[in-house]
Amino acid sequence: MTLIAVPSTFKPDSFSMRLFTNERVFGSPYGGSEQVADFGNDRWMITLTLPRDRPEIAARNEAFLNALRGKTNTCLMWHMKQRVPLGTMRGTPTAQAAAAGTQLIGINTTAGATLLAGDMIGVAGLLLQAGADAIADGSGLMPVLLANKLRVAVAAGSAVTWDRPTASFRKVSNASFQHFFGYAEGVSIDFVEAVL
Repeated sequence: MTLIAVPSTFKPDSFSMRLFTNERVFGSPYGGSEQVADFGNDRWMITLTLPRDRPEIAARNEAFLNALRGKTNTCLMWHMKQRVPLGTMRGTPTAQAAAAGTQLIGINTTAGATLLAGDMIGVAGLLLQAGADAIADGSGLMPVLLANKLRVAVAAGSAVTWDRPTASFRKVSNASFQHFFGYAEGVSIDFVEAVL
């Protein structure tokens, strides 16, 4: 398995990112009550559409997709429509220790720094989303409720990436470009976060 670099020409027109959770719902045959078993292993799924473009741009994007060799190789992807948080957290924040399976992480940052619901951060190779607004207290500690659970434990002092945080993804669709004289049509592509 090889990590393939995303080319600078890879600029989608549309982009969606959704969380896939691994859970089962069990309903009672008598009273109708339900129980949910959450098995963890949350992962992100991406659907994006590349625009109609010039042949030389489409060729570079096509080469990138082909180099992924189906699901064999991976690439680092990010939320392409939100490169940096809408909140004010910047600088070099670090994480406090957190156990795998939790939805809460503490971040050491500057006093008063914020993350807003939906902001993306990267910690320990994971791509995480703030599930609610968070603000750092006077000592710079920011408790962040996450939308997704931690798949792995986070060590104290781990770097927190806020500028284009990434995770490894695999291509899961059989996308192909349709070439015409002078242009290539856009193409829709699906990716799923790779659990390595």
